[in-house]
Parts: sequence; C-alpha cells; structure tokens
Amino acid sequence: MLTLPSSFQLTSERCRYRQPTLADIQYSFSASRYPGFTDGMLWEPPDSPDEFIPHFNDMLAAWDAGTAYCFTIEDKRTAEFIGRISIRHEQGATWNFGFYTHPEKQNMGYMSEAIPCVMALGFEKLGAEDIIACHAIWNKASEAVMKKNGMQFRRYIPQGYQKRGQWVEENELGITRESWLANRQK
Repeated sequence: MLTLPSSFQLTSERCRYRQPTLADIQYSFSASRYPGFTDGMLWEPPDSPDEFIPHFNDMLAAWDAGTAYCFTIEDKRTAEFIGRISIRHEQGATWNFGFYTHPEKQNMGYMSEAIPCVMALGFEKLGAEDIIACHAIWNKASEAVMKKNGMQFRRYIPQGYQKRGQWVEENELGITRESWLANRQK
C-alpha cells in the first residue's frame, strides 16, 4: 500500500488539501457548535476542543500506515479553514470517503471541488478500483454533491449507524475506476 509523506498536498482551483494540524481542531470544534451539524456524522458534538486530540492522533497514525488520508480543506490564498475530506481503505481495491464543510462555508461549491481531487488520488495513486461513500438518507446535499461527481446509488442501509440510541438509515453511492475515467473523458 502506498504511503504518502506528511507534506503531501492536493490543490484545486480555490483550495489546498493538506494533512491536518492541531491548530485545525479549533475549526472542527467551532463547526460542531452549530445545531444539527453532527447529526449526519458518527460522532457527537464534543464538550471541548481537547476531545478531538485522540481522533487527530488516530488520523495521523492512519496516514502514516497508508490506510487513510484525512485532508484539511483550506482556501489557497487566505489559508482559511473550509472543511475536511478523508479517503480510507475499505477492503481489496475499494476505498471510501467522507467529508464535511464548515457551516459558514456551505453552499459555495467547495465539496464539489474537493471530491474530484480525492477521487483522482484514489484512482491514480492509491490503486482504487471502486470508491464508495454513504450519507444519511435525509442528507440530500451530500447525496447531490456525490451524484454531481458521478457516483451512483448502490444500496440502502436501514441500520447505517447509531445516533442517540437510534439507527440512522443511509444510502451508499459509488463509482468504479472505469466510470470515473469515462466521466473524465466527457
């Protein structure tokens, strides 16, 4: 499995995608203060920024192991925090990704710009043959941005993850290397 150096970055028209730093925790914490922000995520809003530190350390360990790459999304000109996007090895040649945009930066097209960069990393460098992602079925914005980037519905998951003692239904979307290449030709 390919291991990327900690200095590895991706870029798009407006953004840079880099390995997270401890300084980014304050932005993840501020995003989690918005009501409903974490409803579509596996984690609950933390009580303090320090609660992110174990997760941060896990992200760095996964990066070093080559099993997952989490990127902070920032504005190329100002270095302003926009969100996060991760790509994780699932099994075989399948990888999955997850993402969030800070509530102050939502509906500005940042994730539509980020997803193609991460797909290219997966298919061109990480050896992915298939990339998948899941979203809570009520999260139509995540569904729309995934479909905009060529992902197709794969399956309905009635018990995707538990949140506050209740199961959250999810849909899984995916794209194969072949479909991704065909979409790039258009």
